[in-house]
Formats: sequence, structure tokens, C-alpha cells
Amino acid sequence: MRCELCGKEAGDPKPVFVEGTKLNVCPACTRFGDKFSGGSSTSTTSRSVIEERLEKRKRRMSSRDVFSGDNEELVLDYRERIRGARDRLGWDQDKLASEIKEKKSIIAKMEAGDITPPEGLVKKIEKALNITLKEKVLAGGEVKGSGGRGLTLGDFIKKE
Repeated sequence: MRCELCGKEAGDPKPVFVEGTKLNVCPACTRFGDKFSGGSSTSTTSRSVIEERLEKRKRRMSSRDVFSGDNEELVLDYRERIRGARDRLGWDQDKLASEIKEKKSIIAKMEAGDITPPEGLVKKIEKALNITLKEKVLAGGEVKGSGGRGLTLGDFIKKE
């Protein structure tokens, strides 16, 4: 009879569980599975592996409600906040870039509004310049500004 794992000829195959499946394997391949205990169709270790995988799949497949709880989003005037804080410290774009270990071109593009900084970069900039670039967004889309008030019509009108 042949080993069901490696395909070699096995004179006396041993029954083992490999990933929850009972296989008849040669003595060399028994190390890849759990010992078959006779009566049960699955071993406890492979059952726990299956349960763990099903639990991970359930978490991965479930949708997350983005409107539940408080979330933080990047402020709309992040470009001005970064530039103002940088100027207050007397830093140029090169100095800020070296402090946060990024390229100067990234800082320039961010201040020009060509790119939106990713989460990691936002945290580095907040720490280096001692500013906040994120605001809490409450459920229903209401934004809580720095003054503790919600958005008004004046927040949407562009002033010249």
C-alpha cells in the first residue's frame, strides 16, 4: 500500500490525522500528523484548528459599521496646520522631513494638497510638530470641531 501523503510504498501504513483528515501514511510521514486514537473521526488538536479558522473567517467576513462609535478623520485644513506649525518652529521642509525621516518631496506635496498623508505619517507629523491633525467624527456625520461645536453653514462656505 502507498503512503497517502508522500506516495512512497509503505508496507505497514499508520493512520494519522493531518489537518483534520485521517490518512494512512508511512512511518516517516507520521511526524506531520496527530496520532489516530481509533474511535473519534477528528482529533482535538485538529478540531481546535478548524474552530480557530472558522472563527477567523467569521470575523473577516463580518461587516463593520463605520457610523457606530466615535471615529477620527483628518482635518480639512491639515495643510495650513502643518505649514503654520513648521513656520512657528522655524523649520523648513527639509528640517521637518529629516525629523520625521521622510522625503522633502512628500512634505511639499502634502502642504500643496497633492497627497493626503497616510495614518502613519499623520502620527509622525503630529508628534514632531506637537499639533493635532485628526478630529472626532460622531455618528451621523456630525464633526466636533476644536471649539466643541458642530458644523455650521459657515464651515462650508468658502470665504475670499
